[in-house]
Amino acid sequence: MFKEELNILNKEFDSDFSSFLSKKESVDKAIISSVSEIIVDVSSRGDVALREITQKLDNYLLEDFFISEDEINTSFGRINKEVIAALEFSFKNIMEFHSKCRDSLNLIPIDSEVSRLFKPIKSALLYVPGGKASYPSSVLMAAGPAIASQVRDLYLTTPFTGGHINDLTIAAAKVAGINNIAKLGGAQAIAAFSFGTESIPKVDKVVGPGNAYVAEAKRQLFGTVGIDSIAGPSEIVILANSTSSPEIVAWDLMAQAEHDEDASSILICSSEEVIKEIKEIIDKELPNLDRASIIKSSLEKNGLTIKIDNLEQSIKIINRFAPEHLHLAFNNNEIDTKDLIAGIILEGQDSAVSLSDYVLGPSHILPTNTSSRFSSPLSVEDFMVSSTKVSLKTKANKGLYNELIDQASVIARAEGLTAHAISVEKRKKY
Repeated sequence: MFKEELNILNKEFDSDFSSFLSKKESVDKAIISSVSEIIVDVSSRGDVALREITQKLDNYLLEDFFISEDEINTSFGRINKEVIAALEFSFKNIMEFHSKCRDSLNLIPIDSEVSRLFKPIKSALLYVPGGKASYPSSVLMAAGPAIASQVRDLYLTTPFTGGHINDLTIAAAKVAGINNIAKLGGAQAIAAFSFGTESIPKVDKVVGPGNAYVAEAKRQLFGTVGIDSIAGPSEIVILANSTSSPEIVAWDLMAQAEHDEDASSILICSSEEVIKEIKEIIDKELPNLDRASIIKSSLEKNGLTIKIDNLEQSIKIINRFAPEHLHLAFNNNEIDTKDLIAGIILEGQDSAVSLSDYVLGPSHILPTNTSSRFSSPLSVEDFMVSSTKVSLKTKANKGLYNELIDQASVIARAEGLTAHAISVEKRKKY
């Protein structure tokens, strides 16, 4: 079932593990080339290119690029009230969490004269995947920190495959108060909002997860537009031991794998018996699931088990993955989470990934493909820019002010920047 089953005691472990990672981290050259062509085409031909690409890839000829208010209300009306209530519950928790985060970023004094001032960016695009499932949760998880940050102009885009957008996606946008919903997906959507076209506005930042083409487009367009992180196919590493519930772990692995065939489900475990039980449960339960074929393909393509002797051995392995989700599937405190690198760390059996996906509050839009080493979960900081504010009051401490001048002058003259030195030295007169 799993693509590979490794044991840390095997002589070949390091090379086999490195090989697995290199395959996972590599980007198909064909994808790089295809995305590059799309970006160039959209930047040069604008709306015409968007219509042609959408017809070719999504099998639909676009007339209007945005969904009308009537279409939004119609989609919303088709959704079960219980589902709407759940989306509203989720969004309330998301807004509460990110509003508290935003409040903590108000004027932060470093001392009385130097501080940091945070302010929202003016515009942002929230990308929501279409593909093999609808993701209304991703709408809420992207919208929450953006709205809490007080971004003025918010746009949402999602694939219009075959002339259809999932009603749940549109309903979630309405719950979040987003009315600007574009009918574009893939690399062409990222390019359109990065450059702007006749009908599509240029935004300051693009955020949200997507497939390999979306991830590559974000990679190539970084610098042209702000990018949150390169969030590609979803992934989880579960660390288990003899106290872990094989049933819980098995279902968490399958839950991750059902995203799509490119999702990664990794099990690191110190108990051979637990690994065996987990595999038996998956074999038994998988045929009964709606997305059995996707789960099976995902595990066979990207699934991995690693047998370790003790939990301490897992730290280096986990940090080489630097995974999107890390679940410590036991209730003892054998691992110090400060030593671990991951987008989200779920500690203890009760801390289900699926709860964090939907209702806890923090965004589930997380860095993937080892980028947790240098990227963070989507948050209010992604929709803010900061300025350093300097307000020196020399009368308060003339001696200290003169010392600042003297030392700055020394450094400036050492760099050969004489005007810099003189510009501060002149201030001693005032």
